[in-house]
This record gives sequence, C-alpha cells and structure tokens, in this order.
Amino acid sequence: MRLFKRNEKGFTLVELLVAIPIMGLLSLAMGAVLIQLLHSDRISQRMVAVRQVQAAGDRVSQDGVQAQYVTFGDDMTDDEWSLNLMWMGEWIDDSGTYNSRSENVTYALVPAKGLYDLQRHEIVQVRVGTADPTETELTSTVARYLDPDQMLCEWQDSDEDGDPDEETFAFKVVSVVGTKTEERTYNITPRQG
Repeated sequence: MRLFKRNEKGFTLVELLVAIPIMGLLSLAMGAVLIQLLHSDRISQRMVAVRQVQAAGDRVSQDGVQAQYVTFGDDMTDDEWSLNLMWMGEWIDDSGTYNSRSENVTYALVPAKGLYDLQRHEIVQVRVGTADPTETELTSTVARYLDPDQMLCEWQDSDEDGDPDEETFAFKVVSVVGTKTEERTYNITPRQG
C-alpha cells in the first residue's frame, strides 16, 4: 500500500520551513491578544470602581457644602443608616413677592447583588408668594458596588481639641468591582445655618 499516488505529492521541506514559523507567529499574536484582553478587563474593573467612588463622593460633596443641617447614623452597615442633608433659602423677587425653597436630601445604602448601591432621595419644596408650596420628589442611584463594611461617615475634629465637632464630616467611599477596590475620603464642610 502506497501513501501517495503518482500524481500526489506531500509538502516540500521548503514549504514546511515557511509554514512552521508563520504558525508560530500567529500563535504568538493570539497569545498577545488574549493577554491584552485579560489586562483590559482588570483596567475596566478598576475604572468602574473609580467612577463609582467619584460619583458618590462628588454628589455627597455638592449637597454637603449647601447643607445647613446634617445628620447621619454611626454605623454604615446598619440597614437603617442614612445621611440627611437639609437647606433652605428665602428671597424677595423684583415684584416684592416673598419666596422660599427648601431641600431635604437623604442618602441610603441599598443592598444590590452582594454589595450596596448609594441612593439619593430628594424632596424640594418651593413657595412663591402666598400660594401653596409645590413639592417635587426624586430618587436616583448615585453609585454602585459599594462596601459599607469599609466605608465611614463621621464628624471630624476640626479644631484638634480631641472632640469631634459638627463643622466638617468625612465621607469615605469604597467600591469593589471584581478584584479591584477603590477608596476615597471626602472631607465636607457644610455651610452654617
């Protein structure tokens, strides 16, 4: 039994010497692509975690510096924990009409897929002149993938007398996405009531 018929031929040595390095280069290229994909996944996880920390910190900071009244619970792992911020303003417009606006913002940690989301609930009440006030309510998710076991919200000792005062509070945000953890602490000084 013959392996080849008369008209059939196998690969020549030259063809094999050319094909083997080409296959090697293709294998290297595929390996590099796979490594890049794995690396980009880690970078993506880190970037998502960074964005969550920044979104939470920026939004709480924006509300915090406007707040005239601030209250929050001691333990962020407690299901009842919330950060409450309230401020109001009054003014007389060009026609001499008295107007007022008050905002009450509550942040709460809500369980979601093994971690927590930071939700913001806002109630805005506006009164123009002697008309009945109008009220608007809005709830939105500010950040995701948060770990309250590592987070904190506490009053700082601004004057360094050993006793925390109610002038500046620290809001530490920790986000865990996949294998990446990001954290930032925001020191927020509310305006005086």
